[in-house]
Amino acid sequence: MKAMKAVIRTFSPSPKKNRGSTGSDSDLMSAAGSPRYDLLIFGASGFTGRLCAEYVASRYADKIAKFTWAVAGRSASKLQEVTEELACKNLPEIVIADSQDYASVHAMCKSTFVVLNCAGPFERFGTPVVEACAATGTNYCDITGELHWVKEMESRYGATAAQTGALIIPMCGFDSVPSDIGTFMVVLHMAEAMSLECASVKAFHHDMRGMVSGGTLSTMMGMFNRPVGELLRLAGVVSDLYALNPKGGWRGGDSELWSESHVPWFDIDMMMATAPFAMSLPNTRVVRRSAGILGYGQRFRYSEVYAAEWNPFDVALGLALWLLPFLVIAAALFPPLRWFLNTFVLPAPGQGPSKQMRESGRFKMTLVGRTEAPPPGKEGGPAMVVGTVEGTQDPGYGETAKMAVECAMAIVVQKHLLPGRDGGFHTPATGIGRALIERLKAAGMTLRVEEA
Repeated sequence: MKAMKAVIRTFSPSPKKNRGSTGSDSDLMSAAGSPRYDLLIFGASGFTGRLCAEYVASRYADKIAKFTWAVAGRSASKLQEVTEELACKNLPEIVIADSQDYASVHAMCKSTFVVLNCAGPFERFGTPVVEACAATGTNYCDITGELHWVKEMESRYGATAAQTGALIIPMCGFDSVPSDIGTFMVVLHMAEAMSLECASVKAFHHDMRGMVSGGTLSTMMGMFNRPVGELLRLAGVVSDLYALNPKGGWRGGDSELWSESHVPWFDIDMMMATAPFAMSLPNTRVVRRSAGILGYGQRFRYSEVYAAEWNPFDVALGLALWLLPFLVIAAALFPPLRWFLNTFVLPAPGQGPSKQMRESGRFKMTLVGRTEAPPPGKEGGPAMVVGTVEGTQDPGYGETAKMAVECAMAIVVQKHLLPGRDGGFHTPATGIGRALIERLKAAGMTLRVEEA
């Protein structure tokens, strides 16, 4: 393919796009005063960022009229390699920006309608990008799972984003789209199809095949590698079940005892052994934020665990997921152990599985929703529905790229129709909602609700 020359410049608005009036993926119409790009992927030379670029190239680049996009990062040569491997005619431009140089980040964000940020750890590299998007009114999605950082970003830039109209949606990958949009789907079905209020959702991750990314593990260890005072502040954030809900706002029926499973157990709904799921920490907080904003119910409760099938692999995986947080903490606190794991055991940041391994991966999430009491006029127990969210690739890589890009493209194509169109900080459910369900279905994921 034709090589592209990396460019670095401060962009000024130029005649490009207006979001179409219908919300169709083919409906981008020319207008004056719009950003140069519809979509920009920051951190595109990283492992997941590259997968996002490949997904855009295969699904959207040549199929949407007048669609313009860019890949961005620090290294022109690495970004050049990314563009040369993309299977599309409408290749992205290359934008050079460094998170340590705010002027370049500000110019980058001003040049695009949506930034999809794949450059982590986000606590280290993401803050200038969020700040610039909020200041310039640029829409933003990312693939972070860093709960404490997201809370800080909203505290610092939420009001600005609401004023400028920037729609900011963190956690658009495996953390936390399946949990958030799956729960939204269950609650919505009970309200619209059954005229019932969902009182609780129990979510179970199972039938999972994939590997944890080197970047994720590095980020987790980095969370604990800080002074004691910061560790205490961090502990206060992560122990708050409603960390992402506004102070003094909605608090549902979750308690530490009900919602956070700390030990292996057995669940009678799934008839499976369960274990704590490491990423339930951010996922549960995102779901509870959605519950408060969308009004799921005054005492709504949500929990999330890993459920092991009765085979050696799943049992071992369940135990590994249970032990993972303890291993991460130990590695963060004891440098020799951290060195050993980083050198001989764990994948390095930026590394990931082969294409064959990614495509042989999968995940399945089952969400059991219940009412508080039997439906009016009916005897027996509470009404129950079972939701399913299922992906056919490695959840941390292939499916994360798919979910993140679909979140970003929903904003590109139909922001004016989305519930979060006025801007501010949102979750996938509160910012995109129904449109994301349909986009993920069209992209090959399974999302359904069945009445039990």
